[in-house]
Amino acid sequence: MALAVPVPMASAPPQRIALPQQIAARLTGSGWFWALFLATGFAFPIVRSVLRELPAAPPVLGTLPPYELVDQAGRPFRSADLRGIVILEFASADALRAEGSPLAMLQKRVRNTGNAVHLVTFVRGRADLAALAKSSGAGAWRWTLAGGDVAPLEEMVKRTLRLDPLDGRLILADGQGRIRRVTSALPEEIDLMMRDIGLLANLGGESR
Repeated sequence: MALAVPVPMASAPPQRIALPQQIAARLTGSGWFWALFLATGFAFPIVRSVLRELPAAPPVLGTLPPYELVDQAGRPFRSADLRGIVILEFASADALRAEGSPLAMLQKRVRNTGNAVHLVTFVRGRADLAALAKSSGAGAWRWTLAGGDVAPLEEMVKRTLRLDPLDGRLILADGQGRIRRVTSALPEEIDLMMRDIGLLANLGGESR
């Protein structure tokens, strides 16, 4: 009886790793690859923000005329005393006492702008400005209540803007006293005005 001789099995050829896989393995195993990857990831948003086109600055609608009034502390308050961006309104003392002012809310929204933004309420008629400022929450360093002969100033602003009345309107002026926006106190219009404040604050030549 013949003995069966076992036939050795042929060993499987070694598997070859595809070239793209070899390259990927070498790259991911390199510290330089990950350093470049992270640097690119951080740099892309920065480059995109730099290249992004900013909205145009709001147009010039007119210029505020000079004025000489008094503030809530009884001190002279003149157009030359203001620096930077100004949000202003015209209101009667009765309206301020009854309805308040949107500048009370804006005083909080611009609190992180340093001295770049100032708020002014031109109060019509005779009024105790100190008491009115206290009841309105007007901080003298940020929000000035100006009184005295306000009527001539208001009439000139009306003619400049061709807008009458000015009640309920907020007027944005840049550091050169140029009027850049007139809005109502609606939230969406306030948001647009805040955008314009940011543009004016960051554009050269827009402040005194």
